[in-house]
Amino acid sequence: MSDENPKYYMTISLNVLNHMGLNLYSNTPAVLAEVVANSWDADAANVDIKFDIEAKTVTIIDDGCGMDRDDINKKYLYVGYQKRSHPSGAGQELYTPKYGRLPMGRKGIGKLSLFSIANKFEVHTRKGSAEPEVFLMDADKIREAIGAEDDSESNKYVPEVIPANEHTPDTDGTSIRITELKKLRLTQNSVKGLRRRIARRFSVIGDAYKFNVKIDGQPVTLQDRDYFDKARFIYQYGDDFVKQCSRLANGGAFPRDHEFNEHGETSETGCYSIRGWIAIAWRSNDLDSDGSSEDRKPASDEDGSDNENLNKITIVVRGKVAQEDILQEFRLGGMITKYMFGEIEADFLDRDDQPDIATSSRQRISEDDERYKALTKFIHAELKAIWIQTNQLRERHGVERALSSNPYLEEWYKSIRPLHLRKFADRIFGDIDKAGIEESERQRAYANGVMLFEHLKMSQAMDRLEEINVAKVDEFLNYLKDVDALEAEHYRQIVEERLTIIRKLRENVEEDAKERILQEYVFDHLFLLDPAWERATQSADMEKHIEKTLVDKKRIDIQYIKYRRVAAAHVVVELKRPSVKVSKTDLESQVGGYMETLRQELSKIKGAAELPIHGVCIVGQLPTGWDNQKKREQDERSLEIYKIRILTYNELIDNAFNAYHKFMEAYESKSKLRELIDKVRTFDPNALNPNKTA
Repeated sequence: MSDENPKYYMTISLNVLNHMGLNLYSNTPAVLAEVVANSWDADAANVDIKFDIEAKTVTIIDDGCGMDRDDINKKYLYVGYQKRSHPSGAGQELYTPKYGRLPMGRKGIGKLSLFSIANKFEVHTRKGSAEPEVFLMDADKIREAIGAEDDSESNKYVPEVIPANEHTPDTDGTSIRITELKKLRLTQNSVKGLRRRIARRFSVIGDAYKFNVKIDGQPVTLQDRDYFDKARFIYQYGDDFVKQCSRLANGGAFPRDHEFNEHGETSETGCYSIRGWIAIAWRSNDLDSDGSSEDRKPASDEDGSDNENLNKITIVVRGKVAQEDILQEFRLGGMITKYMFGEIEADFLDRDDQPDIATSSRQRISEDDERYKALTKFIHAELKAIWIQTNQLRERHGVERALSSNPYLEEWYKSIRPLHLRKFADRIFGDIDKAGIEESERQRAYANGVMLFEHLKMSQAMDRLEEINVAKVDEFLNYLKDVDALEAEHYRQIVEERLTIIRKLRENVEEDAKERILQEYVFDHLFLLDPAWERATQSADMEKHIEKTLVDKKRIDIQYIKYRRVAAAHVVVELKRPSVKVSKTDLESQVGGYMETLRQELSKIKGAAELPIHGVCIVGQLPTGWDNQKKREQDERSLEIYKIRILTYNELIDNAFNAYHKFMEAYESKSKLRELIDKVRTFDPNALNPNKTA
């Protein structure tokens, strides 16, 4: 059959460009990286990216081989040009002629990515002695060609020829000038962010690779990645990045096997090999976002800053990021992955003699490819191994950091007996270190850790109490002393919290507000009335029933009346209205009446009437005649017979303060545990190194 008039044939429309390039890339750094990658493939030694904030343009200039007219039409404008076609046939890698580089490009569509961020870009190029070639690529004109009705024109786009100007190179090389930006808003901040992102997208920048990239004349370096200082531990695959990490923990660098087989299993004869590193940050929030406070806003391609979460592991192929993050592929649970970041170079994923592994978006790798499956299995196993080792390291470093920062803590740690109990302390200090607590609060955290340890120690002792030989008096007395010290310290903390509340009531609250607060607070915090009266919860139903009975009998001049059951008594608390002033006799009669009603109700409840009944009346004004101290003392002795007390709001607060304050004074002078905790909490680590700056 003649091919002149075929029965079937395939046509390619320019509309395919909409899918292959015009809207292919999702972020600005990825677009600019495509242009830089083309410079690498062109054997450029120098690339300069220039941002003109006022003119709102970006220009990428390289000193590569440049292009003549044939190169432009048969390669650059040939969408889908097979850049890696080797003249010797299949099965061999293609290298660039000057520097012997493995090309990054493959499908010939990277140049179209520029239309993701701009409507137009100019191409200025020169090769050898030929005249420079200068033309304009226009997205709107391409779309017009796509929409043309004439089928014969539907697969043609003719770029506009423009005159040479100051952007046209004088020697071999290419200059791409991007105009009419549509997604990138140029600012000093966005340029700073793009420098970071370009540095992170390439592993082949620098003199060692004969490939220097500059931004506005300033070289891009590894340090521009701006994340190595966040590394606490680094696990390395075939390379050494230690010198880049300025804040590694002592002994915090570890080599890892970097060869594995098709099953992802480590093997010295494995068919796959990687390079790179995985690091563990000091704190998880170190990886939240980039830059200074002005950068810390949601990621946006409009201003180019692209604040990225660093909690990821990028996959690099032939020196350029091929996948932004492989860490998200794994669901390991726990928190350790929140501290991870890294870069894995896996050139085996892109060999000329094997199928293209990149997805159509050019920003991910095909997950169904056997090479990728082997890589994910290997990394998954590595992450689990790193997880275990890191937890052990963090615990060890946490203990070392704690003990080296506080001599009192070190002395206490060495005194722990039996020795196997130190593992509890190790875990506590390891957890404190993992929490990333600020230095100013760290000693307080260590003091709380001592208390937690002592509590755990006594919990274990209680579990083993039956093993303690009470005949060994010293052993048993030491156990009892430990119990007493711990209980006293717990109670001291309770008292300290109560004193804080009382101080606020005593010093900072206006009289009217003080009455309102006490009216709500005192009934559920009877320790204000008597330190022995702790709140009990097992009698809530009985309290509600009796309280309802008392409220039904409440007089008009009474603000509140409540009933509470405490450990060793039944308590009726009556709050008089602040404006009311009554005699001692009236108060005795009223409170006594409530106590009698309570006694009758308790007699109906089995066992309830066995405990004494106390009555407390809190008043805004002292009873009539109590301005005479002798009269008051006589009345109080009389009321005491009936277990009735009368006091003002201010007296209630002062009495509570004095009672708890005396306890604190007595306790502070006796407790060795408290003395230790205070020393640990208040120690200044700078005292160990006077020359250390804050």
